[in-house]
Amino acid sequence: MGRINKRKRRLIKLAVVALLFLLFLGVMFLFQVRKADVYGNTRHSSQEITAGLGEGALGKNTLYLLWKYREGGIPDSLPFLSSLHVQMKSPSHLEIQVTEKDLAGYIDQNGYVYFDQSGVILEMTDELYGGVPIITGASVGEAVLYQKLPTSSSAQLRTILSLTQLLSYHEVDATEIRFGDNMDITVFIGQVEAELGQDEYLEEKVANMKKILPQLEGQSGTLHLENFTGRNETVSFTPGGSAHTSGVAGGQSESDAQEPETAEGGDQQDTQEPGTVEGGNDQDTQEPGAPEDGDDTGTQEPGAPEGGDNTGTQEPDASEPDDVGTIYPMVFNSSGTLVYNVHVSNGTVVDANGNAVPGCYVNENGHVVDAYMNEFDPTTGELIQN
Repeated sequence: MGRINKRKRRLIKLAVVALLFLLFLGVMFLFQVRKADVYGNTRHSSQEITAGLGEGALGKNTLYLLWKYREGGIPDSLPFLSSLHVQMKSPSHLEIQVTEKDLAGYIDQNGYVYFDQSGVILEMTDELYGGVPIITGASVGEAVLYQKLPTSSSAQLRTILSLTQLLSYHEVDATEIRFGDNMDITVFIGQVEAELGQDEYLEEKVANMKKILPQLEGQSGTLHLENFTGRNETVSFTPGGSAHTSGVAGGQSESDAQEPETAEGGDQQDTQEPGTVEGGNDQDTQEPGAPEDGDDTGTQEPGAPEGGDNTGTQEPDASEPDDVGTIYPMVFNSSGTLVYNVHVSNGTVVDANGNAVPGCYVNENGHVVDAYMNEFDPTTGELIQN
């Protein structure tokens, strides 16, 4: 009797094992990727993304892939992706939603080296992509795939990333960002060369450039923003291939701009200076960022070119923030993202809403240090060159 019971138990175990095996085969056969819909991709093909999810038998199993990418991890073989989300529509049908990293710019090193908004090199190729500015004149070492762009200093990398992100944010389609011997910056947009000067007030310069560019459509020449700080300065534009300069008022149409017929140095109290892009110097023109109720008639703009015999002196509008501490226009947080209008409050680096900026702190010298180890003077907010 005991021998029979033992045999029954053995048969039951074999039946359970066989059932589990059949169940395993059923799962492996039934839950196989036979269809995958991919959304949000432009640089990686749908086939590349589907194949990059995994290899082997498990790499094609919908249940395994759903578990593997439950937290949105990114495979190493898909460097252009910033996020990935997998959903199972049926046992054999996956829906894959991806977000791709934006290419911030590229350099030419016997081929094209593309990097993202964090400065990480994503691709080294002979293919030239449209809509991405080339960086020239910068001191860059030998590029390594998936590493940071090897600039000569962290300050230079910060300038490149700050400017590319600002241009992207303001939807300015630049073709080239050029650094001069003294690190002056020139941005090429179509046939316009925008001279930005040194790495200061970049946010104000790019924002004002965005407002002026529509007035220069169809023209070629140089837009001078070297000394612009957003405090009512006059900006000049010199058309290319022309012996004279034309006036365009910032924030108004080109037809509203007034070009005086008097020679430079004459008494032009109520006329526009030749070759200037006005930003609040005219009674009927409001400068971007200037108070609407300001009356600028007959006053000399700070930083405006000498040429008009203007009377009176206008003080720049430089009101200080209510919170304690100097404002630092841009810093990088621990995610490599630019955070604007940050300041120090009670010894902590905070954003405009008073939230602490991760990766930024005040060091033992009292300097603000961001996630890229850029230091700022606590009294002026200016970058300290390392």
